[in-house]
Amino acid sequence: MKASNDTEIKIEIKKILHDAFGWALTKDRALFESIFAGDDDFFSYFPDSKSTAIGWKQFEKFLNGWMDPRNIAIGYEIRDLRIVLSQSGDVAWFSAIVDDEGEFDGKPWGAKDIRWTGVLEKREGSWRICQQHLSEANDLKST
Repeated sequence: MKASNDTEIKIEIKKILHDAFGWALTKDRALFESIFAGDDDFFSYFPDSKSTAIGWKQFEKFLNGWMDPRNIAIGYEIRDLRIVLSQSGDVAWFSAIVDDEGEFDGKPWGAKDIRWTGVLEKREGSWRICQQHLSEANDLKST
């Protein structure tokens, strides 16, 4: 029974992880806010050091920029997704490789082969991303 339940939970988490990028295609702010923990100790490390966010208020500043009508998400891909559930069943950690692309004011932006890891916690019946880390593999960077 536990294996079947674990599979269902992982399917639920996989959807949330896809929504963590997919919300931008329609700029569904409510969906975005339902995915991430709005905590003072939430943190998100992005590939560049200037974009590290510690606490929901700092992370929300990025959201306001992403909502800019000149910013248009074109698509994303999540590969090699791995999800592990804690023994208690209320915490999960994940890893994946992500491509994300769009344009801002007509100029393309994007990230390819970004390593994405994080932790989710089940709170009041819903899974929330409590921390995430996105990074580039140094050996894959162009010189």
